[in-house]
Amino acid sequence: KNSPEGSDRKWIYLNVPEADGDTTSINSMMSVYSETGDYGNVKVSGEILLNINYIYKTGALNILVKSCRNLAIADERKQRTNPYVKAYLLPDKSRQSKRKTKIKSNSTNPEFNETLKYVISHSQLETRTLQLSVWHYDRFGQNSFLGEVEIPFDSWNFENQGDEWFVLQPKVEVVTDCGLQYKGELTVVLRYIPPDRNLMLPLGQFQGKRGFKKGKKGDSHLPSGGILEVLIKEAKNLTAVKSGGTSDTFVKGYLLPDDSKATKHKTPIVRKSVNPQWNHTFAFSGLNSRDIRNVCLELTVWDKESLSSNIFLGGVRLSTGNGVSNGKEVDWMDSQGEEQHLWQKMIDSPGAAVEGVLMLRSSMGKRKL
Repeated sequence: KNSPEGSDRKWIYLNVPEADGDTTSINSMMSVYSETGDYGNVKVSGEILLNINYIYKTGALNILVKSCRNLAIADERKQRTNPYVKAYLLPDKSRQSKRKTKIKSNSTNPEFNETLKYVISHSQLETRTLQLSVWHYDRFGQNSFLGEVEIPFDSWNFENQGDEWFVLQPKVEVVTDCGLQYKGELTVVLRYIPPDRNLMLPLGQFQGKRGFKKGKKGDSHLPSGGILEVLIKEAKNLTAVKSGGTSDTFVKGYLLPDDSKATKHKTPIVRKSVNPQWNHTFAFSGLNSRDIRNVCLELTVWDKESLSSNIFLGGVRLSTGNGVSNGKEVDWMDSQGEEQHLWQKMIDSPGAAVEGVLMLRSSMGKRKL
């Protein structure tokens, strides 16, 4: 049956797991994904016939690429098309997510009958989208894009084991940004208590929370000024850097522009987990309402290495994102999207706790302080 309906649902970037299995090498994860080839030179046409099945017991996803029909002619001069099919489980576009069929010579109706296999748990699979693209192989030049289909698995019916034709779609223009490489996500709860509300809190609330900055005036034991509380709840789908597919993870926090040791906060280390739960609170004091618009909370996630330097796993920056701190242009006031939204929500609701799930950045860029 001709049913392209699965291909127009757009993928929402949420909850996407890390690379699967223990085979992941750090190098391939770090490799910046780049797609070479000619897009847009060939007018996309045709369909692809697939049979997708999933074996719950073994976690095997089998994509049987059967055939294509009515593909475009890629090489006008020779009137030839040498097609092959390439697969990724998005949003992972690293090398270990890539699968390919063999190349078929000179056919716009190629028969492949090849199975592309992945091993992935069902809960992870529900957060992925299968991207299959058809390409023309050119031995002497760049390969040409012949169309693609994207199948989100969040609502895929695996009971339906039949063959299905999918209409090939042209490439949607995507802004490719190395920073969009998926590194997992961090859940935090923010609360800003302004100076006037601070005094109304019972003293007991501050016990057991070390690491307050000394108040600006005097040396009172109760933190002075407003307080920023940051509860580092958990992370999901972090990169596994140790054999066995785990990491020993902790979160480090600074309130920029102050990146001195005195204001550095760290969570305890959670061993052997790519989905760690810390439930640890950082508190920064001495902040009035003007300060809160001029600072940036930088949180970075690390894997603890005993004999070498720790490995960076991703980070976020929370701020107004307007590029300016205390009247000076700075490149670390660069929050966007949910980072910026959550910070603004916190400013707009003083005294209340606001929670957000933030996608980790794959690099934090240079900080000019």
